[in-house]
Amino acid sequence: MYQTDEYLLELALQGDGSSFGELVRRWERKIFGFIRRYVGNSEEARDLTQDTFTKAYKNLGRLSDPAKFSSWLYKIALNECRMGFRRQKGSYSVSLEESQQELSRIDRDEHTPDVAFEARERVKRLRQAIENLPREQREVILMKEYQGLMFYEIAEILNIPLSTAKSRMYLGLKSLRRLMEERDEV
Repeated sequence: MYQTDEYLLELALQGDGSSFGELVRRWERKIFGFIRRYVGNSEEARDLTQDTFTKAYKNLGRLSDPAKFSSWLYKIALNECRMGFRRQKGSYSVSLEESQQELSRIDRDEHTPDVAFEARERVKRLRQAIENLPREQREVILMKEYQGLMFYEIAEILNIPLSTAKSRMYLGLKSLRRLMEERDEV
């Protein structure tokens, strides 16, 4: 029988650890995916994902609206990323192993060496361009395009007006297009 997040939260608040464990199982992949794209490194993302769920568990009592659990969880994950970013002195990088895995997948999926080479170059340019976006724009793009969140969810997570979330997305995509064009000219 499927139990809602709200019901599981209610049980977890009453001390049922297995209910929170079910919430972790439900949300772990999405939160890890978001963090992974934010920091660009699976090892760091695993640590930050663990920190996110630990912090969520410790602060369950502070969640005022159980219906907004997912937004609250993304907010914690974003804060963990930002704190991790500061600890790393402002830079994250994609690990060599992860780059190799992604590029190997492209090689497998593409039919000719020329097409595979072009795809690999596009992926590298896009990753670099996203890393060079202002943080506010990068966060909205990652949440909207890679996590599939709605603008109202993004606005809630970032504690900004809906119109600001939309404008950051628009400006971010415009900046991303410009950065990609600049890289194509080089």
